Amino acid sequence: LFPHLNVFDNVAFGLRLHRMSKQDIQTKVEDALKMVRLQGYADREISELSGGQQQRVAIARAIVLEPQVLLLDEPLSALDAKLRKDMQYELRELQERLGITFLFVTHDQEEALALSDEIFVMNDGEVQQSGTPVDIYDEPVNHFVADFIGESNIIQGHMIKDFLVEFNGKRFECADAGMRPNEPVEVVLRPEDLDITPANSGKVNVEVDTQLFRGDYYEIVGYDDLKNEWLIHSTNPAKDGETVGLTFDPEDIHVMRLNESEEDFDARLETYEGE
Repeated sequence: LFPHLNVFDNVAFGLRLHRMSKQDIQTKVEDALKMVRLQGYADREISELSGGQQQRVAIARAIVLEPQVLLLDEPLSALDAKLRKDMQYELRELQERLGITFLFVTHDQEEALALSDEIFVMNDGEVQQSGTPVDIYDEPVNHFVADFIGESNIIQGHMIKDFLVEFNGKRFECADAGMRPNEPVEVVLRPEDLDITPANSGKVNVEVDTQLFRGDYYEIVGYDDLKNEWLIHSTNPAKDGETVGLTFDPEDIHVMRLNESEEDFDARLETYEGE
């Protein structure tokens, strides 16, 4: 934003470059401010606004030109956590009201999952995977995507046969297929899919190392007998140093080929879904 201009003049800046009439500018600026719920703020100085209000002025300045695509490059990065969450709801509602495409760039994975209809995960300028937030989260195609989107336990293993994978020295039923027998794979288990049970009554034993209270859950870190680190989200606390069991369902296990491309993943998925 231009700090020496008030709200109205900031929003009107692009319109004046297009040499629109004063009446058209007045109407369009009022409409844009109404769209971002800043009616009555036209004469305010930028320094008088909160961080969230300043972001909305910046958005009004962009949408007043009626673009077909709106590029938002990390628009919420400078805001505090609560304001970021509030602005996520506002941006989602605004996009639906405007009916235009928002191209939203962010390094915040939760933000991407919350705001997007479709996500493109990029690494070093290359698209690693694209799809709906649910697809990206539940079916990551490779280690980078699984590690970048959300929190994950990623464990080395081998595919025994379709729907049967081996890791941690044990064999587990899973929902994946289409790989070679004994092919090296990576197994993904999300921390919220793990349930804590008494020691030796689950599928894996873990010794609790540390835990943090996150408000609505406990974030627990532990290690199994093979020194694999496990991240668990539980509504119940555990004691540091105690051994607990972990249990999970076959559909919670996601198996990835090493360095599999999105195209190969889609082809494999189509093959065994059609059988």
